[in-house]
Amino acid sequence: MAAKCKITTLSLLTACIYVGAALLTIAQGETAAPPTSPTAPAPQSASQLQALAAPIALYPDSLVAQILTASTFPDQIAIADYWQNKTLTGSVLMQSVDAQNWDASVKALTEFPSVLSNMAKNLAWTSSLDEAYHDQHSEVMANIDITLTRRRTAT
Repeated sequence: MAAKCKITTLSLLTACIYVGAALLTIAQGETAAPPTSPTAPAPQSASQLQALAAPIALYPDSLVAQILTASTFPDQIAIADYWQNKTLTGSVLMQSVDAQNWDASVKALTEFPSVLSNMAKNLAWTSSLDEAYHDQHSEVMANIDITLTRRRTAT
């Protein structure tokens, strides 16, 4: 019993020392070092970004915006594609979709079943698009513009 009491007392004393040191550091106006964060992923190369942008570059800007936003929710994209009843159209489809607990961008993509299906079948691409758009927003948008310009000049 005496050994158990000594260990508990030692643990409490050690904890008090750590708390006291932290309070002293704060009182002196010093900030503690920020916790280490996981290593950020390496930026994707221009060719990788171009490969991500190419499949959506010819879509209208409003659809591209929905695709980029929806790529944040690959789980919802997969569920929406699985759920989507191909026989529903128009207002009946929209009423059914509105009842779902999905992000608005995913709901909007149900109006474009082939786009939704492609995103669901290529979840690795969808997730990569999300990461690139999140980490390299301006580069992704620039590659969409470059790809669109190249395709327009080629025709």
